[in-house]
Amino acid sequence: MRSYPLYPGRSITDLNGIWAFRFCEGTFLEEVDETGFVPEDVMTVPGTFDTTPAYRCKRGTGLYRREFLLTEDSPRGILKVGGIGLRARFRIDGKEVGFTNLPYSGVEFETGPLKAGRHVITAAIDNNFDPEKMKLFLPYYDFYAFGGFYRSMELHQLPECALDRVQVRTLCHETGKVSLRFLFNGDTQGTKTVRYRFDTENEFRIAEVISGGSVECTVPGFRIWSPENPHLHTLEVQFGTDRMIERFGIRTVRTGKRCVLLNGKPIYLKGFNRHESHPEFGPATPEQVMIEDLQNLRDLHCNMVRGCHYSQDQRFLDLCDEFGMLVWEESLGWGNSAAQMADPEFRALQEQQTRLMVRNSINHPSGIIWAFLNEQDSSTPEGYAITEQLVRSIKEEDSSRIVTFACNRTGNDICHPLLDMISYNTYPGWIGEHLEGVEPPDEIPPMQKKILKYFRDRIGEDTPIMVSEMGCCSIYGQRDPAGSQWSEEFQAEYLEAVIQAVSSVPDEICGLTIWQFNDAMSFHRMGADIRCKPLGLNLAGSFDKFRRRKLSADVVKKLYGNL
Repeated sequence: MRSYPLYPGRSITDLNGIWAFRFCEGTFLEEVDETGFVPEDVMTVPGTFDTTPAYRCKRGTGLYRREFLLTEDSPRGILKVGGIGLRARFRIDGKEVGFTNLPYSGVEFETGPLKAGRHVITAAIDNNFDPEKMKLFLPYYDFYAFGGFYRSMELHQLPECALDRVQVRTLCHETGKVSLRFLFNGDTQGTKTVRYRFDTENEFRIAEVISGGSVECTVPGFRIWSPENPHLHTLEVQFGTDRMIERFGIRTVRTGKRCVLLNGKPIYLKGFNRHESHPEFGPATPEQVMIEDLQNLRDLHCNMVRGCHYSQDQRFLDLCDEFGMLVWEESLGWGNSAAQMADPEFRALQEQQTRLMVRNSINHPSGIIWAFLNEQDSSTPEGYAITEQLVRSIKEEDSSRIVTFACNRTGNDICHPLLDMISYNTYPGWIGEHLEGVEPPDEIPPMQKKILKYFRDRIGEDTPIMVSEMGCCSIYGQRDPAGSQWSEEFQAEYLEAVIQAVSSVPDEICGLTIWQFNDAMSFHRMGADIRCKPLGLNLAGSFDKFRRRKLSADVVKKLYGNL
């Protein structure tokens, strides 16, 4: 499954498949030479080496190598990498072409001229934790840091100047008026003549544009995209010998009267948080797993999924477009401290990966929320400064979506004035201090009332608030009629109380994403709260790690279906 945009006129080399492999345990990327290593194994791309039996949960640097054949010369090449973990260096014929320390982010690198014939590509991928070398993914994060290729990789052969992207933004969902922003790479100077057409139009339209320039037009025979009717359109663009097909949807999203307004109408958000995680594949999940997840979400009457806590796979977003599943997408971060957020390198990396997220996902109509830095210390001046920086960066890239972050400083947050919507995480009766003599589910309403009062006293009258996380854990198959903690019965009772409490105040709260959809790998043998993670798993899923259904899934299905 190749994600949009498509480039039918290009010579593209698919680099997925089986690569020669060697693992250097305990070794950092800077200490190895991937060009001359002796293979001891093979590994898949995409795929994570630390989910395989031979290297499970080991940390070090994986060395990859394979050959590929080009049938023609080209003046330029671009290596497109869908996402890796945690740091990677790439070489073609021994020459370094790129380095990334942005886990999960889709990146690309210029290769220079490419000759016809046989070539060798190598990669060194480092999944070590080191506070100086890897600042975006830290050891205490509550999800596992896998090593390897999370997503696909391919090599594009290009002319001196080529199409990069066309960003499609809906200006009016009632008339089908859109703005097309044309981006080029390579020699981007001067005016370019492009030809474009929508869907099955016979005739091409012609525009004279500069790189970054826009034109406004109306999509003929347009149909509005919505969760109930996820109609999609295509845009074909020609520039010289280069061709591109973008896919998009006609829809608008904004906030107003304490609601999220989709195509001008209020929509109540019902969904789950979802980790791209599987015990066999790690974050390199096959399309079938993605489709199963979306089928299960749809069966539970969800209309939204929060992609936590990193940029999402473009294949998954394509499927969300087709399923009509709304998406909250956020850049990588988890519980970051004031000291971390004061670090200039951390701030620069955060902005870089956040801008990449927006640029890579901008044409997906399913995406309605941009976010960042889950549960950062938003009570500090450092938190405020980086929030201001990231909100500004997102708005510069795309001002057509809602910007927020999931806040757990629900009594001393100072960043809320910067956001389009307030989103908060809370776990009354499960995480934190408990009220003596009060059953855990009964702690939810008073905590919710307290949090709402805090924010409502400080934000605009029309600003919407949603619950971005609330839930608890259970062990699949652990049944207890008395509903003891960690039993499926306890989780079912707790989630019933969550949904009832949140939905009882629809004039105050515009939606809920339950923590979480599926059990996911967390710590291995150490971590800040390892005692709360049996078998190294976060067990808050309504489905287990293999997507087997727990009792709480049926409770959610019933209650979400009634909302």
